[in-house]
Amino acid sequence: MDKSYQSFNKHFPKAISKDIRDYVTNVVLKESRYIFIRRVKGIQFGYCTHCNNRFMTPTPLKHNDFTDCPKCGSRCEVKNHGTSRKYMIDSGFVVYYEKSKVNPNAIIARAWRVSRDYTKEYTEVKTHYQHLAKYLFEPGNAEMYERYFWNDTWHKCNSVYSLESKSLHANNWCSEESIRKAIQGTPFQYSTWDKHDQPQGDYVKFFALYSKYPVIEYLTKLGFGYFVQAKLFDRKTFSCINWRGKRVDQILRLSMQEIKEVQKCGDCANPLHLRLFQKSRSDNNRPSFKEIVSFFNRSEDVASYLDYILNYAKLSQVMAYIKKQLQHSKNREYRDYPAILIAWRDYLQECIELGYDLSNDFYLFPKDLYEAHQRTMKLVQMKADEILDQKIRKRVKELEGFCFEHEGLLIRPARSAQELIQEGKKLEHCVGRYTEDYAEGKTSIFLIRRLNAPNKPFYTMEIRDNRIIQTRGFKNASATDTVKTFIDEFTKAKLGKKSKRKGVAV
Repeated sequence: MDKSYQSFNKHFPKAISKDIRDYVTNVVLKESRYIFIRRVKGIQFGYCTHCNNRFMTPTPLKHNDFTDCPKCGSRCEVKNHGTSRKYMIDSGFVVYYEKSKVNPNAIIARAWRVSRDYTKEYTEVKTHYQHLAKYLFEPGNAEMYERYFWNDTWHKCNSVYSLESKSLHANNWCSEESIRKAIQGTPFQYSTWDKHDQPQGDYVKFFALYSKYPVIEYLTKLGFGYFVQAKLFDRKTFSCINWRGKRVDQILRLSMQEIKEVQKCGDCANPLHLRLFQKSRSDNNRPSFKEIVSFFNRSEDVASYLDYILNYAKLSQVMAYIKKQLQHSKNREYRDYPAILIAWRDYLQECIELGYDLSNDFYLFPKDLYEAHQRTMKLVQMKADEILDQKIRKRVKELEGFCFEHEGLLIRPARSAQELIQEGKKLEHCVGRYTEDYAEGKTSIFLIRRLNAPNKPFYTMEIRDNRIIQTRGFKNASATDTVKTFIDEFTKAKLGKKSKRKGVAV
């Protein structure tokens, strides 16, 4: 046996305790209690699978009725002993926490698939425990071992994760009372585990996170639990938290006065807001945290666009410029700030390629972003070369599975660099700028066409990380209702589940 597993396994008891068995019997498999009835010489007898007592029924019972056992008082379902029990197996998944056997500062958890099999002799049914995983949580360390049944060995996992999704049961349980008992007298009693929603209900991901980052306690108690939630649900935190920090000002990278300002906004704030507040420190006209939260109030991830733009402008300037463009573009091309940020980032990249001096406000803050963007697109000459086309041809083969037709429209991947350039010229938008990223697999570009005009540019779609980033028509026009319906159907058919195709960047 592997020495690392031997050391790990010392933390765990060898037996399944009475507390665990009671929890499984009285909670996980509580519904697995039956009274089997049969008649002997006209007299009805019952057998309770919970207390294992046989008795004469006080009143006649019928198959599939519910009644209380006269011996133990348990609520039971009535079953005729002669009825087929071919598929009568009750099962569930359970995670139970305990204290470590060797480290007083550590806690452990074990996961089982539990079952009761009534397909054979119902008077001999026992609860079967199939051990699936073991977890160890101690300050600075979290480990998980999963059992491989084909060779009956324990395998160390690269990370700690829940097996709920693998349990194939709707009947999933975790004893919260076992957590309360296990953490008493350990550093985990301060973890605030019961203050957070969990990706799964067994808390293993939370305790793994707390083992690594005990600052979770401070963040939660100070009202910054939304950062912990972002970490738990694998959302972006934009490096705005110093998870190794010791003091709250180190953790949040803010002064105590700034922290109080952030606290006032409560749960309406998110990691992007904190990131922008931190980056705006050198801004002479620094916006308040409340202003940042109020302004960036949509769910779109605009961090990458903002990061690029903030290399050339202060946050207060960015916010003021967006407001002006929204007023200038009212009922026109840009209806919200994410659209402006995308266009502005693309425009600035084109300015760099054209050699414009972005320290000059004339170029950095054009009076009409839309018109300026149209000019730079026409000036930037994109030439398709054979290397790019070879890469694009390879990508087309990978993306053919996403071709789709519906109600007179079709969508397919762009087939060449020249096609992308012509698409941009005909529709007067900047998709030509995405040629290299498309060829390298950093993004995916699809062309929407009418079935009766398959070669005529209509709409262009960018997809990244299995999510539609933007869909633009002539002069960056937004999708019509017909196109939106088509996009919805395409999303359901092709993007409803993450693609399992290797090497496909969609």
